[in-house]
Amino acid sequence: MVAAAHPLATLAGVETLEAGGTAADAAVAVNAVLAVTQPNMCGLGGDLFCLYYEAATRSVHCLNGSGRSGSRAGLDELRRRGMERLPILGPPTVSVPGCVRAWGMLLERFGTRPLDELLAPAIRAAEGFPISSLVSQAIQEYVAVTPDAEWHRVFVPGGRVPALGDLLSQPDLALTLRALASEGPELCYSGRVGRAIARRLARDGFLTEDDLATHTGEWGEPLSTTYRGLTVHETPPPTQGLAALLALNLLEGFPLATLPVHSVEHLHLLIEVVKLAYADRDRWIADPALARVPGGALLSKDYASRRRRELDPGKAGVYAFGDPEGDTTGFVIADGSGNVVSVIQSLFNAFGSGVVVPGTGVTLQNRGRHFSLDPSHPSAFAGRKRPFHTLIASIATRDHRPVMAFATMGGNGQAMFHVQVLTNVLDYGMEIQEAIERPRFLIGAFLPDDPAEAIYVEERVPADVRAALATKGHHVKAAPEFFSRVGHAHGIVLRDGTLLGGADPRGDGLALGF
Repeated sequence: MVAAAHPLATLAGVETLEAGGTAADAAVAVNAVLAVTQPNMCGLGGDLFCLYYEAATRSVHCLNGSGRSGSRAGLDELRRRGMERLPILGPPTVSVPGCVRAWGMLLERFGTRPLDELLAPAIRAAEGFPISSLVSQAIQEYVAVTPDAEWHRVFVPGGRVPALGDLLSQPDLALTLRALASEGPELCYSGRVGRAIARRLARDGFLTEDDLATHTGEWGEPLSTTYRGLTVHETPPPTQGLAALLALNLLEGFPLATLPVHSVEHLHLLIEVVKLAYADRDRWIADPALARVPGGALLSKDYASRRRRELDPGKAGVYAFGDPEGDTTGFVIADGSGNVVSVIQSLFNAFGSGVVVPGTGVTLQNRGRHFSLDPSHPSAFAGRKRPFHTLIASIATRDHRPVMAFATMGGNGQAMFHVQVLTNVLDYGMEIQEAIERPRFLIGAFLPDDPAEAIYVEERVPADVRAALATKGHHVKAAPEFFSRVGHAHGIVLRDGTLLGGADPRGDGLALGF
């Protein structure tokens, strides 16, 4: 089964599995198509994290496919350039794009099919595919944002924004994918594409040719906690997977299933738990290679018990971090041998940095904008350092066997979306499709007049419930019934030898099995 954010990507994954490929093979095929059909969400110029359940060893592995900041980066260099802060877009925000190297590492360890076979569907899509209204709208919204001439040439051909159903052709990206199929991942690091990236960033960015040529991802172990008799695995720092696990630890002390779903009591509890978890996230998460991230202490049940005492069932709270002694595509795949992969891959903002590398069709991410300018913060802006990542992926197991795999886009909200959908399944027993479709909330300001803790709640939650939340002190704002900003989620549940897939109606996704 494959659950991904575009039908062509789902079909590419299913065809790979039908041909005998593993979940890893299908993941590369799916991601490559998404890099073409969701150019605003993900691509070769972004980063990737995944959790891979290996059936042969009954263990979950974590691949950190994120890139580091350029060797020229640093607070002193920022001041030398006369910059008071990191911009949101443009060359200074670009860190090394780790996605393609991660594809190679995933295939080297768990793949069986050749790269040229896996990239063939993406190459066909790059020659022209009919775009959805979501992509057309994203292009329309971005036209006035980026001054990058190459971006405009690729995505606004002839000065006209492609409309629903128009064929979007990306010939330079097709050429890059063909070269990648024959030359392998090195193309994007020490090869032609890597050199082109370095040239594009030479004047205004922080990356160098050597930063790209020496990049590698890392295999490691996920973070995990127990919840209602299961083990929930999430991607570790520098991602925010820790926040989802902190929230689950807090929720475990409450009889959540006794609260009517989407009642005032239910939503108030989830909102407050998420706020507590995010306070710790913002203080502690950084690149663990360069900073101490006290994950073990933060995830102890004793710590959850202490933090739980701060919650007030009667009113909204404002929480400081505790002391234990910080735009995207997500998809999931299960193969016939019992392997399961949960993948999250992103450019960060829509179209990332807004920089398209001439002659390659590759749009570069803007992950570098997430560094702190506080020199005392563990994620302070510096060279060759991984930034904080909103990207997370999840796999839940029982007795070392997979029960559920889940991933969603949604930037800062991903951890709170994980908590909402996972508890829909694990506490309320919902089928995965219903769990994904149920209303969600998002905490955070994204309009100029929003308070810092604005809470967007989809309008399918009754008005009286939203009003009651407001009386508890929550800054509630009504969101559309199916609000794109609360994520495009995808999941697979494994139950009694059956695969149940879910795709989000808020996006273009599709779950399909055979």
